[in-house]
Amino acid sequence: MVSTTLQDLIQRYYQVGARDLHALDLQGLTLKGVRLAHVDLRRANLSKANLFQADLTHINGYQLVLTHGDLREASLAEAVLIEADLRRTQGHRATLVNADLRQANLAHSDLSHANLEGANLSGADLSHVKLYWANLRHANLTGATLTGTDLTGVKWQDTVMPDGTLRSD
Repeated sequence: MVSTTLQDLIQRYYQVGARDLHALDLQGLTLKGVRLAHVDLRRANLSKANLFQADLTHINGYQLVLTHGDLREASLAEAVLIEADLRRTQGHRATLVNADLRQANLAHSDLSHANLEGANLSGADLSHVKLYWANLRHANLTGATLTGTDLTGVKWQDTVMPDGTLRSD
């Protein structure tokens, strides 16, 4: 009998063209390097999941739960993560170019060296987030919470700050 892991099943599901994983409980799953581009992950639970170097471009992650997850070096370009719960997520060197993170909770996460160019972070909770050396060029931070956030070396260019002013350094 062949042993099949949940990771194998998800990969096979994706390879045959299935893209609907919304509302699934996938917490704690190891999906290192997995390709799940254009997948519907609305309201899915990926708490403590390992998505190191995963391709999650263009996902629909509306209200996705990924607390304590590993997104290091993952690609979430063009992802919809509105109202997502990403607290305490490891996102070192993650790519979130043009991601929609409106009202997302990223408190206490590590987004150091992350690429958030063009990301919409309006109303997001970025309190106590490590954003050092992150790229926030052309990002929208309108109404975002930055209490205790490490902004050392952040790249700013035409970035809309929480108070609506533009910042370019």
